[in-house]
Amino acid sequence: MVGVLAVTAFSTMSPLAHADRAEPPPLYGYYNLSVDFAKQTFNGTPTPMESKTFPVSFTTNCDVNGCLARMDNSDDQKRNPGAPLEFEYRWTDGRWETSGEQPYLCERTDANSGVPSRRSDYWIPNNDGSFHGERTLVVGGAGCPGEGPGTHWVPISLIPIDAPPD
Repeated sequence: MVGVLAVTAFSTMSPLAHADRAEPPPLYGYYNLSVDFAKQTFNGTPTPMESKTFPVSFTTNCDVNGCLARMDNSDDQKRNPGAPLEFEYRWTDGRWETSGEQPYLCERTDANSGVPSRRSDYWIPNNDGSFHGERTLVVGGAGCPGEGPGTHWVPISLIPIDAPPD
């Protein structure tokens, strides 16, 4: 009887692990990131440009604080030196989300044409291991010449790929 009471007392005092938090689909490995500039808008008005696809790599780690995915942005940072070296995504409400300051290049290939903006991306998993989402860049201040401040919106997607050749 004493042994049963001791076990009962111990089991009510010891911490229990709970698996009530669903792990998100990881963003891990290499993907082709497609930015569908052909469908881009600025303040809701179409502003189509040539779409771009390029390889990116992700890692995902989960701990007691939740899950964090990181995307290597070093290739884009070469084009836009004000961009972060990596983006950190948090799993929130069924999707991976990130947001942060990043210069918006008024001229896509001119690093000196950057104006302040806030970039936000999200990724929603598809059943085949790919992801779809949106990117918004909210341009503040005076904005770009001839355009002014406002919101750029563009659809984005990720397709898993093998590691690109070095």
